[in-house]
Amino acid sequence: MQDIAAKKIHQLKIWETDRGGSYPAMPPQVYEAVIDEAHKHGILVHAHATSWQEQRDSLKAGVDVLVHTVSNVPADAEMIALLKEKKPYWTPVMGLGDHSEICDNDPFVDQALPEKVLAEVRASTTCRPAAAAAGGGRGNALTPEQREANLKNSFMTMIRSGARLVLGTDSGVFPRYGIGWSEHHEMGMYVRLGATPAEAIIASTSRPAEALALKDVGMLAVGRNADFLVLNANPLDDIKNTRQISAMYLKGTKVDRDALLAQWKKSYAMSAATSSAP
Repeated sequence: MQDIAAKKIHQLKIWETDRGGSYPAMPPQVYEAVIDEAHKHGILVHAHATSWQEQRDSLKAGVDVLVHTVSNVPADAEMIALLKEKKPYWTPVMGLGDHSEICDNDPFVDQALPEKVLAEVRASTTCRPAAAAAGGGRGNALTPEQREANLKNSFMTMIRSGARLVLGTDSGVFPRYGIGWSEHHEMGMYVRLGATPAEAIIASTSRPAEALALKDVGMLAVGRNADFLVLNANPLDDIKNTRQISAMYLKGTKVDRDALLAQWKKSYAMSAATSSAP
């Protein structure tokens, strides 16, 4: 931890469990010591936690950010009490299990990925009905409707109990959940599961900046970077209007999105030609 602090790293993620038996779980005395030492150096600790027991243990040990969602069983009274007391930041990370948009030929998705990748994903098991569940309940025989109901119950329980929602994704882990559109997909899931569009926008802008202790981004205000999107429609009416992008500015300079898209498409074509060469 002292080496990490010396490198000016301000965020640390720990994985307490055995990752399905792939290596020994981190003992409580170890992760408790890690969290304690991290906090001495002003480092926020995120915990990969996919069961209520892991999330409870993490909160008791002083973790600042919970990562992932539990939806196979409802939260118990102890977990709800801990959430109300601790009010942790919480990143649900749910969209990797929801393949609807890449399977439905959504044009917002299609522009971000090479045609070859889209074709491969859509030809795989990813886009078969049995794989199109909306997250949660992995490993049991629930219907998609039951999984969705469980996920919604868990999601709203976390928020109502005090968890502070922060946008985060598993984008880039697999081609089926690419960087660029997955953030918009996660925001759409938040609203679908019961959050208001305003709550989804806060979770995607000012609150991540707050959680990461970034002072120059996250909202439009004097002294902040002029990083913002100009939209053609109001996302408070429909969260999917975040995709109706008219212009994008970084530090006050307009980004040439058309030129970037053309460059990506050229790179995609070159990559496809190289991979198919004898």
